Amino acid sequence: MLSLDLSASATLTPEQQLAQDIALVMGNALERHRSGAFDDARALYEAILDAMPAHGDAHYNLAVLLADMGQAADAVPHFEAALGASPDNGYYWVSYIHALHRSGQTAAAWIAVEIAQQRGVHGPALNSLIAQLASPDIVLATAAVATAPSGIDAAIVLETAAGRSDSGKSARRPNQTLLQKHAALFAKNRHAEATALARKLVADYPEDGACWRALSASLHREGRFAEMIEAGFRTVELLPDEVLVRILLADTLRAMNRLSEADEQCTRLYQLQPDHQEAMRIRGLVLFALRRTDEALAACRRAVELAPGAAAPCGTLGFVLLELGATQEAIGWLRRAIEINPTDSVTHSSMLFSIAHSTEFDPQALVAEHRKFGKRYDNQKRKRAAVFSNPRDPARKLQVGFVSGDLFSHAVASYAVPVIEHLAADPGIAMHFYHNHFEEDHTSERFKAHATTWRNVAGMSDSAFLERVRNDGIDIVIDLSGHTGRNRLVALAQRAAPVQASWIGYPATTGLAAMDYYLTDRFVAPHGAFDDQFVEQLVRLPAIAPFMPAPNCPPVNVLPALHNGYTTYASFNRLNKLSPHVIEVWARVLHADPTARMALGALDNDRDQQTLAEWFAAAGIDANRLTFHRRSNIPVYMQQHHGVDLCLDAFPYTGSTTTLNALWMGVPTVTIPGATMAGRGSAGWLQHVGLDAYIATDEDDFVARALALGRDTAALQALRAGLRARCGESAAFRPAVVAAGLSSALRTMWTRWCAGEPATAFDTPLFDDMTTAQAAAEA
Repeated sequence: MLSLDLSASATLTPEQQLAQDIALVMGNALERHRSGAFDDARALYEAILDAMPAHGDAHYNLAVLLADMGQAADAVPHFEAALGASPDNGYYWVSYIHALHRSGQTAAAWIAVEIAQQRGVHGPALNSLIAQLASPDIVLATAAVATAPSGIDAAIVLETAAGRSDSGKSARRPNQTLLQKHAALFAKNRHAEATALARKLVADYPEDGACWRALSASLHREGRFAEMIEAGFRTVELLPDEVLVRILLADTLRAMNRLSEADEQCTRLYQLQPDHQEAMRIRGLVLFALRRTDEALAACRRAVELAPGAAAPCGTLGFVLLELGATQEAIGWLRRAIEINPTDSVTHSSMLFSIAHSTEFDPQALVAEHRKFGKRYDNQKRKRAAVFSNPRDPARKLQVGFVSGDLFSHAVASYAVPVIEHLAADPGIAMHFYHNHFEEDHTSERFKAHATTWRNVAGMSDSAFLERVRNDGIDIVIDLSGHTGRNRLVALAQRAAPVQASWIGYPATTGLAAMDYYLTDRFVAPHGAFDDQFVEQLVRLPAIAPFMPAPNCPPVNVLPALHNGYTTYASFNRLNKLSPHVIEVWARVLHADPTARMALGALDNDRDQQTLAEWFAAAGIDANRLTFHRRSNIPVYMQQHHGVDLCLDAFPYTGSTTTLNALWMGVPTVTIPGATMAGRGSAGWLQHVGLDAYIATDEDDFVARALALGRDTAALQALRAGLRARCGESAAFRPAVVAAGLSSALRTMWTRWCAGEPATAFDTPLFDDMTTAQAAAEA
């Protein structure tokens, strides 16, 4: 028992005396604990518990001590006792879950996570534990989008050659004719020679700012972004008031995901020239990448005000508005940019991506817009000049080139790389990869492991890219981008290979006459449904692509409605797929079931949350029925499904990866298939796993099904418990099956070309799980 000394405080009641003595002993125990005298500290904590067995802090501190001593299993009951005394203490919950995890009680840890969240415990500490529970060894990689400010590098070169730029203080300067020679090489697109000359200039005149300006511009034009950053920093060191190089530097830092440094350069630019439209445009992009969306939008609008007749500010404003879900306004600004600069293919692709999200375009209008793109870049003369000498042998080894800006940790790569790894077993196929992004990571290495050649073509001109692919002797090019970022459609419009196909990246036609095929499947593109919406011929694989869940996914839990007593609906679709009308339809479900709640995920910032709250409020739904989740890492995002009974889909551009992630977590999605392929993503995946009952015919049916399915908790729980096994039986979750189909498709395409036959639609066999890519090729 704890020894108590009452002589010093005779006036205290016994209860007060006990509390005072325990506080003294607790202080002593904590001091011993912090100093590393664990045995002494343990004895003191245990003495307190002898006197007061329900003392929460003593249980908690003893549990922490035991965990620190490597006795996590012994710590667990003390954490539980502490939580019994203080069930809403977030620190207690986090430590308890950590101890369960360390002691190998993973299932109990996941249950504890749910209970903690129900008691209001959230935040970075718990999210970190969720990530550890899911997979402690995996570090997720991210990458930024690379786009460079148009024309700035050329302006730098011209200014430097004309002698209109400073060279720095007291520097030994080159003859101006050397800088003029550099400008001439640059203007003639002889960029390797221009860069070599600029390198010699900075070597000969290392303190001359003009030479460093020239080198910065050349390195940027050649796509040598890491070197350009180094040269750019040297330039602005020598020329502190330099604006143009600083603009290039800020945007390149942004593209390299060095956002804080990019922000510093933008701040300096604002100090130097607050009304420079290109500096303001880049500032908007940097702020958007930093998720400071209100500031980003203001900067983009200001850039347009400063240069209303310039295409780039209009295009950037359109891009930001699209990402913020303001689709209709985005389309207007993107169209304006194209009107100003009809040759801006990047903005044109962004506009097409925008209208695919819009309810204002029917299917025929959508395909007509895509055909306009194809006609604009369909260079008939170059196509006729492309006479391919590839041997017309239908049985020989095929040289297949994959073109994408997403061959790193990206959603497209997550679908493609499992197929590539199985396709590598086919001796009749050699794979070549053309990566249109400077970012490379561990996912890139997975592609490289099976590559005959790997080429980074970021920064390469269309003509150089076209020449490169043709010189590599590629038989079939597969575009993995469509009208998403970093595509090479302008080059592919001039035909880089005898056969060209588009796959995975974009759920609509490219609009290119030179694109022969589009790869899909029978559920996403039912026979006869979308043939007239594609310039390409449709090839139906066993599944459009396989979904491979992240290895660091939490387990499936029990249906939350069983213990909540109400249904929780959810959506994890990005904001630009949503609209006030979509929210109105969801609100009809919530109005019909007043006890139901809704969770909304994948939010980037407070603005996103406010936008959705306002849309729901306009539809009569109070914010206290909504739960908002910020965009987070994979384990945390997947664990958010533990609180969801049923997902509600967006429309007309429905979910795809979000629907698959939910299925893997045991959560089905109610969807309305659209009139375009972009509106059938969810429906296709649901049909692959036999969940046709979750596919509605119209908005009224959507509401009715959501209510009926959400109320049938017994059926939802049974489905939830077996959904992963059901997924595993589907071709949509079997990369070997998809690879076998792709191998068969490639051979059919090639055989037709060898025979001089035109491209035509066809279906590949529905291979079983044991069929390899090699067997498919031999079939």
